[in-house]
Amino acid sequence: MQLPLVLSSHKVKKQTKNKPSDFTIRYTQPIILDENRQYEIGLGRIITMSFTWFNITSELDNQKIKYSSDGGNTWKDIIFPPGTWNYVGFNDFIKENTKIKTLNATSYPITLKFNNTTFKTTIKLASNYQLDLTTSNFRDLIGFNKRILSRPENAGDYTPNLSQDTEILNIHCDLISESRVDGDETDIIYTFGTNDLQPSYAFTKEPLRVQYYPVNKYIINTLRIYITDGKRRIIDLNDADTAFSLILREKKNYKR
Repeated sequence: MQLPLVLSSHKVKKQTKNKPSDFTIRYTQPIILDENRQYEIGLGRIITMSFTWFNITSELDNQKIKYSSDGGNTWKDIIFPPGTWNYVGFNDFIKENTKIKTLNATSYPITLKFNNTTFKTTIKLASNYQLDLTTSNFRDLIGFNKRILSRPENAGDYTPNLSQDTEILNIHCDLISESRVDGDETDIIYTFGTNDLQPSYAFTKEPLRVQYYPVNKYIINTLRIYITDGKRRIIDLNDADTAFSLILREKKNYKR
């Protein structure tokens, strides 16, 4: 016995609490399994999903920094809109929000650059300028500890976390048991890397070899699928639909 299960967020995402990254399918006719047998399930394919998650959002508390142009006496906010940002975007936005225009020229007192040799970010400040990285988690995106920068040139404290822990994503399924990740028992049915993906583009993923896990019930009325990042936080796909193909089958070589 082998039964393919196709699950899509499209029809159910507007139902209560459902969204493309966390939705529950309810079967009008439950799937009833034989209690005298054992069953297992695996993810056959991510049919469709899109790189539509942001690395700057209010949920991550990483939109805000402050700067001073008078040695720390007064401060102004720089607030980044939600989106998928890179270092060039950070630099351009900071420059645009802090630029000084005169009749003859435009100067940029704060600049940010990622160093491809040291894998750290460098922030340069004009005289009397300071940058406050204590007001949000933005500092983690660019690899700085919680501190106020005041030197002419400031090097990052560690390798930036630009992806905000989305370089690996986990697909969860509430029907499974005996899945262990990092030593913990979970309901993760599939994990994949995102380094080969492009922002805003749709993608598919298909395991080279399907990993099967024991099914934890014999009457299946509902089935929940949800997607988390490396810290097991449910990601926000900004309403972009998802679809998955699962394979439910009788466990091979099972003897009661």
